[in-house]
Amino acid sequence: GLAEGLNDVFANNPAIRVADKAKGSSGFVRDDVYNWPQEIAGVLATEKPAAVIVMMGSNDRQQMKVGEEREQPRTEVWTKAYELRTEALAKALANSKIPYLWVGMPAFKTQKMTADMLAFNGIYRGAAEAYNGEFVDIWDGFVDESGRFMQRGPDFEGQPRALRTSDGVFFTKAGARKLAHYVEREIKR
Repeated sequence: GLAEGLNDVFANNPAIRVADKAKGSSGFVRDDVYNWPQEIAGVLATEKPAAVIVMMGSNDRQQMKVGEEREQPRTEVWTKAYELRTEALAKALANSKIPYLWVGMPAFKTQKMTADMLAFNGIYRGAAEAYNGEFVDIWDGFVDESGRFMQRGPDFEGQPRALRTSDGVFFTKAGARKLAHYVEREIKR
């Protein structure tokens, strides 16, 4: 959704091209599917971006192989391995000298998923700040006044819209545009 929203934001700006490198089943847990820390150098060499935008995490709520064991999400061992994988990507981006933004995850329809995203955001923020990146906090844009998941709410112009699809996971077009609004501010800065 973020790339879609950014494409809408910059559609009339020929100086900016959004290269969507999303891998739907990837993240840090399933490095057998796609290993972001190892693959990022090739992506950067191919695309030669002026900036990198990172957003991932919703697929990472699953067991992770750590050594020979399968660890359950958010256990102590799982969390330490997850932090190391997150830091590996942040280090690779910092070493590239290309500015990068790490976009936090939003709340989700289920409370458990929302709690997991809050924990993940702490990890992402820590990695970005430790390795010369900037963390973009989108949380408040997708929760109500009580801090609960919001399926409908104000779009980036303040108009009431459906921001998330009925499953409470994906963004609608209006939601993707609102998401991109947070990133657009940081890109322009």
